[in-house]
Amino acid sequence: MEMLQLPVPIVEDILDRVGDAKDILNVQLVCKYFWGIGENIRSVRIVVLNRFHERARRSTGSLALEEKPSIAGSPESLTDAPKSASTIKHKIVKFLENKLRLEQLHIEIEPMLQAKSVPEDERRRDDFWMSDPGFLNQCVARAGSRLQHLCVVDYGQQAIMRKSSILRIVSQSCKHLRVMDLRNAFIDTTDCEIMASMTSLTLRCVKVNGSALQDINATMPKLQTLALLSVFGAEGGDLSFEHMSVLCLGLSTPAKKVNMYLPNLTKLQLKMQCPKDLCIRAPVLKYVAFNLDVAQGSKVELFCVNEALETTITSTVPTMKGKSCSNVEVQLENSLGLLELLYGASSFITFSNLVLSNPNLRKIFLDVPCMALADDGRFLEVLKNVQLNLPRFSCLHSCRDLKVLNIGPGLWYCMETSVETLLLEEAWPSMQKLILHMIPHNLEASAKVLGLLLRTSVTSVVIYIHTSSPVTSKELQPKIQEQVANCEQDIKLEILAWTKSLDFSCFSF
Repeated sequence: MEMLQLPVPIVEDILDRVGDAKDILNVQLVCKYFWGIGENIRSVRIVVLNRFHERARRSTGSLALEEKPSIAGSPESLTDAPKSASTIKHKIVKFLENKLRLEQLHIEIEPMLQAKSVPEDERRRDDFWMSDPGFLNQCVARAGSRLQHLCVVDYGQQAIMRKSSILRIVSQSCKHLRVMDLRNAFIDTTDCEIMASMTSLTLRCVKVNGSALQDINATMPKLQTLALLSVFGAEGGDLSFEHMSVLCLGLSTPAKKVNMYLPNLTKLQLKMQCPKDLCIRAPVLKYVAFNLDVAQGSKVELFCVNEALETTITSTVPTMKGKSCSNVEVQLENSLGLLELLYGASSFITFSNLVLSNPNLRKIFLDVPCMALADDGRFLEVLKNVQLNLPRFSCLHSCRDLKVLNIGPGLWYCMETSVETLLLEEAWPSMQKLILHMIPHNLEASAKVLGLLLRTSVTSVVIYIHTSSPVTSKELQPKIQEQVANCEQDIKLEILAWTKSLDFSCFSF
């Protein structure tokens, strides 16, 4: 069978898998048969390249992009070309105007354009503002009724200066939208209609109005996943999401009061500037990542309610810099259901309370955020403004079924520098798998700490040694192998390298 005679559904599936707008257009240009079928695509990804911006800025008195001569019947190209008065947004609208079956739309400014330095007057322009309400209204005008997934990664240089009513537009035009991902924008969350189909919302590097949390609560009642990552401007609210199972709360400016009731929440990540008053009630919570920059005078309450027990644990928590704050309160009520805990802080008081209240914990990650790395991952220094504390390892004895202990590079450094203190531990907790991320500074201390952790219960050890550590992997490997060989039990050992990212693959996040 010749390709031009392929059944329509097969060609449509091929085009949907292609995804990228430029490649879809190239396929459409093959022949009229493909051109017509190409209008029925259900998924498209449009990437606005840095070279479009450079050509626009070279145009005198115009923000025009160059354009490639098109064949008869085709729209203006999204690729290179000679002289035209059309802006990139006009080209995108023309490309999308007959895509009436579109279900997934992704519009993204490429990272190179996002990262480059530009003159101050760039912020006065709006030609690359992808969350422009007028532009977005045109993009979804005809396909909005079918659209289910929308992602807009905006050009931060222009977007941060202009408030976008994108939420209001999609609430009116895209009644079946289920997933929305907005990045690098200034979002107005007011005056939206109910978005009854919305199940997942991600806001990353976004500025919002003060009532944003309350507005989201009022207009998206079916949300199952909410990820707020580096979100600025939210002032708080009383929120109740009946269906939410995953919450990532990353507010970059401290809210006044956030009160949440989440009866079906199972995964919670807290990595943010702490509100003055934070209360989260989550009866079935199972997985927690705790990394709070706790301000003096803040109150944090996490209630995991178990009807079989009615107790409350209250503790005082120091700030992330280690200074004692007697009026910082953390309450953990009936928190017996946690299975996994990722904890990164310079104080371990809250960690101890969480562990003692959760004997069913199976996987634990611990770290102290004291290691500074360059953008390329090179190790720079140990931060001097972070207090180097150790957790109470003895409290891990309460975890009856601990499978995995994952230690981050900051805590490993603390253990190296406090090896004499660790030697005083009477009995080390049992676990089955050890995952260690190291930037080793002291060869002998690293070997001693490893020897302490290798209990008879340990059957698997994975060690990641940083590629620019003061003590190299070549120097440390013989010591590691010697410690493992001295153990009574058989241990599966892996020694790997890391540069930028830690290994969290064993966790459910």
